[in-house]
Amino acid sequence: MPKYYRLKEYLKEQMKRGAITPGNQLPSEYMLADQFKISRHTVRKALDDLESEGLIFREQGRGTFCAYPAAAKGQTVAVVTTYISEYIFPAVIRGIEEVLSAAGCLLLLASTGNAKSKEATCLENLLQQKIAGLIIEPTQSARENGNLVYYRELESRGIPYLMLHAYYPELDPAYIIMDDEKGGYLATQHLIQLGHRRIAGLFKADDLQGLKRRIGFLKALQDYGLEPIPELIGAYETEELYSYPDQFTRNLLQQTPPPTGMVCYNDQVALFVLEALREEGIKVPEDFSLISFDDSSLAVASEVKLSGIEHPKVAMGRQAARLILDMLDNKVYKPRHIYRPQLVLRASCARKKKPEKGRIERRN
Repeated sequence: MPKYYRLKEYLKEQMKRGAITPGNQLPSEYMLADQFKISRHTVRKALDDLESEGLIFREQGRGTFCAYPAAAKGQTVAVVTTYISEYIFPAVIRGIEEVLSAAGCLLLLASTGNAKSKEATCLENLLQQKIAGLIIEPTQSARENGNLVYYRELESRGIPYLMLHAYYPELDPAYIIMDDEKGGYLATQHLIQLGHRRIAGLFKADDLQGLKRRIGFLKALQDYGLEPIPELIGAYETEELYSYPDQFTRNLLQQTPPPTGMVCYNDQVALFVLEALREEGIKVPEDFSLISFDDSSLAVASEVKLSGIEHPKVAMGRQAARLILDMLDNKVYKPRHIYRPQLVLRASCARKKKPEKGRIERRN
């Protein structure tokens, strides 16, 4: 049996016996290496495994802590997302399942298809079952919410819930999200710094993520002294996903002059745009630069590898599960976690061939 595995199993046993309890700080890597007469590299490998299983968490500058929620064992946690098997959701759900399973929880999974009526049905069904907590991705989060009554009922029953990717501000809930506005800003700023002036944007209209990414897009244009051009900014609803990006892109190319770059809501949308550009004889990135969100498997699925804003996926799922387990231990605890966006650069963006005169500088 490898040395790292023996250390990992020892620490897990200590957690199960209650010798190490949730929130307890573990000995440092140096202390564990000295105690077990092994290298720090071996200790680090054991701790990495425990972290991936959701049993510990690390805080920069503070140390490593036990995250094993003994009180949650045997309880059912429901997870409701807009989709289950599509796009980034399998990875997010996998992260949630890893942590809940390690904690001895049962997982109840459902999806809304991003339809308000299905969200209502899901919540009605869950309220009829014995769930201890809920992780839920809001449905059409930018639209008027007629389902608040179900969340109020969860609150009245003392059932903690955590919102994923977005949240309904009327509820003042716990949530775990990306800083989508900052992401929209960074993506747009990258194109501007490559010399692009006429930049298109295509965003989802019925989810808060889309609205915030659009705000970041507009803020970047403003900061660099570029006027937004309404004809270059598109917005689509959930049910328009398979038609609007293609039509919008072809219409853009009729503009005089056409844009030379675009910020897309996500990789899924970017692939529709890429296909329309290809059919119109526009090469990416030689003639047109494209940047999107999520760094999903789709970002590297085509011959043009997409630049974009990274989504933490599995890591976000694990963190969401850890937070809901913490909430089970402390019913009044309402965590708020915001991931900072990171730019991933690939081959879909290039410097504009013939930059317009005048240096682009960010306004103070």
